[in-house]
Amino acid sequence: MSVVGDYYDGRSTRRRRVTLDHDRGFLQVRGDDVERREALAALRLSEPMGAAPRLVTFSDGAFCEIRDHAGLQRLLAETGHRDACVVRWQFSVRWIAVASLFCLAALFAAYRWGLPWVSARVADALPDSVAETVSDRVLAVLDERYLAPSRLPEARQAAIAARFSALAMPGEPVARAHLVFRANRAMSANALALPSGTIILTDDLVALARRDNELMAVLAHELGHVEERHGLRQAVQSTLVGLLAAWFLGDVSSVVAAAPAVLLEAKYSRDAEREADLFAERLLQANGISPRCLVDILQRLDHAESSAGSAPEFLSTHPETIRRSEALVGGACE
Repeated sequence: MSVVGDYYDGRSTRRRRVTLDHDRGFLQVRGDDVERREALAALRLSEPMGAAPRLVTFSDGAFCEIRDHAGLQRLLAETGHRDACVVRWQFSVRWIAVASLFCLAALFAAYRWGLPWVSARVADALPDSVAETVSDRVLAVLDERYLAPSRLPEARQAAIAARFSALAMPGEPVARAHLVFRANRAMSANALALPSGTIILTDDLVALARRDNELMAVLAHELGHVEERHGLRQAVQSTLVGLLAAWFLGDVSSVVAAAPAVLLEAKYSRDAEREADLFAERLLQANGISPRCLVDILQRLDHAESSAGSAPEFLSTHPETIRRSEALVGGACE
């Protein structure tokens, strides 16, 4: 069995037409001014790459280009040579399907668990100045587009702020938070926490609450987001995804600059909402307030939002109220 190829001595670009044969563990090359015999063990064979010629490289740097893939395969079979497993898998439909499924599973796992874990580590390592800068920009956008100065009397604002600042968790430090009041302009009644610890409470939410304990429940939930740094983690996670995309597209600076806008349009994950609920439940119980107060106000918020105009995802009320209410225990809200 023989196959035709082009021989190059590795020192010049001159091409020589040769014939390659196998003879008892050796490769024989014969052709124009070429006569050589090389042990098979000393040769290197390139992997198949579509229609590109395969290379048989000799120990001194000379090589043969072989375009007759079928003929080379028959010659290799005669020598007993088998391509490496990885090479064979590239031409197996079954292994291609297995590799594709594995890649999809790896991508899903990286997005579902790996990315949140990395984002949490990065967010926890960021200095407070980063959270303050992002929060200031988000608050500026909110004030420009969706909010207006609060119309609540200063005495009412002071009373709510005093009750909120009095909430304490015995034996545990609670994240620093700063409560600000705003009137609604293009959003439903709500409260939301920014990464720096600023919590925005809207006038409509104050009006929607039937008792101050409901306001404390909502604020405790938002304080949970601050405590767990959910807002900053979310901004980091979205920015990391954007950076990965920009790495392919070649425009990284725009992703970094858009971090506040990403946070504005984002929505907390179910896990983040659960963590904030659990924190609120512990904080409320430690201060003699029933966690059912959070359930009551959330249900009313859902009803209020269903009749309100559109707003960014970040400003929408929290999802799955019914399911979350089942996890919150306690007596009636008073």
